[in-house]
Amino acid sequence: MISQVEPNISNEDVQNVTEYMSSGSWITEHKVTKKLEENVASYVNRKYSVTVPNGTIAIYLGLLASGIKEGHKVAVPNITMIATINAIIWAGAQPVIIDIDNSLCMSEESLNSVSDIDAVIFVPLNGRTGSGIEIQDYCKKNNIILIEDSAHALGSSYINQKCGSLGNLSILSFTPHKIITMGQGGMVLLDDDEVYQNLIDLKTFNREKDKSDVHKGFGLNFKITDLQASLGISQFNRLEEFIDIKKKLHNEYSKFIDGKYLKQFEDIETPWFIDFYCDDQKQREELKLYLSSKNIETRYSYPALSSQSYLQEINKTNLSYSEEISDNILWLPSSTSLTNEEIKYVSDEVNNFFNN
Repeated sequence: MISQVEPNISNEDVQNVTEYMSSGSWITEHKVTKKLEENVASYVNRKYSVTVPNGTIAIYLGLLASGIKEGHKVAVPNITMIATINAIIWAGAQPVIIDIDNSLCMSEESLNSVSDIDAVIFVPLNGRTGSGIEIQDYCKKNNIILIEDSAHALGSSYINQKCGSLGNLSILSFTPHKIITMGQGGMVLLDDDEVYQNLIDLKTFNREKDKSDVHKGFGLNFKITDLQASLGISQFNRLEEFIDIKKKLHNEYSKFIDGKYLKQFEDIETPWFIDFYCDDQKQREELKLYLSSKNIETRYSYPALSSQSYLQEINKTNLSYSEEISDNILWLPSSTSLTNEEIKYVSDEVNNFFNN
């Protein structure tokens, strides 16, 4: 079976974790985690970085630390992983679902049609950056908090800034299918001193000071471990390698598959997954079944948030584009360990499906 995606763990990754485990450390979050935070913050040109157990928690804490609470409205694109909207609900705020444009990112025009928004979560889906800069300018002008859910987009850039640096704060995810992984893990990246301190308080029981059992207020435990961070640092050291491989994957697929089925990327964008555009939902289902019979694993892209049964009462704009396109996209094998021969095999079978 050719996997749709899998983590790329090298001998160096294993050695880095083994050396850490042999170091006599207490394993929990400490100096190695701090080093990972500093490395990533420097890469995306942010002042602060705060690691947490996963990307969902990163969005949730980012909202709370920014003052978002019950009664506030937060705009979210209709095509995104479910964690994005669930974090808004978890924080007690009201989501407002916004349509996307042909970049698969939030539509600036659709966002402009909504009033009384307190925060926006912009998602550079699959590493594409869409109207991110324009929406950043819109939020600044209207005093709206902008959170960038950059879980897919470490390694991509807008015109003059990296993904991970848009708006008030950004989040990253390090699950096994992300561009770098440490099994689980998330990160909040930001520049504001007060919001940073709020984040630290929220993730460390709101202690009066380190190791104290006197607490300034409510807080919980959202720390990670240096064990995870030891893998994260090793993976981060390979980031440019992974970026290069991801771009070559897309270029290689483009040699064999008709361009009308493969949406292109800008040079400054890093493909997370290879997205294939079917004509309709039925064709997508048939293609997935056919490729599975050839030992090729694929994955449906995220369904529209508006299609989820428990989200039917959520406020929304006109979602005609996102509701149509979400049923048509199939993610092809996208692992950084794929060989050119495997890409050619997948492509040939895709073409065989359409030729027959």
